[in-house]
Amino acid sequence: MKDLLENELFCTGISVGISLCQQILLTAHERGEPLIVGDNLYYLQSGDEMLDNMIDKICE
Repeated sequence: MKDLLENELFCTGISVGISLCQQILLTAHERGEPLIVGDNLYYLQSGDEMLDNMIDKICE
């Protein structure tokens, strides 16, 4: 029984951690802010934004 409870708590912790990461990513994208990991900045784009950027580069 103790192992089952520990396993359930572990799985719940993983699920909560994933949800927090998803929320951080979505919030950064919605605000148009970079996601900072260590010293690196990451910008998230939707498929439409990526397509617009590609078309702009090709048409220059």
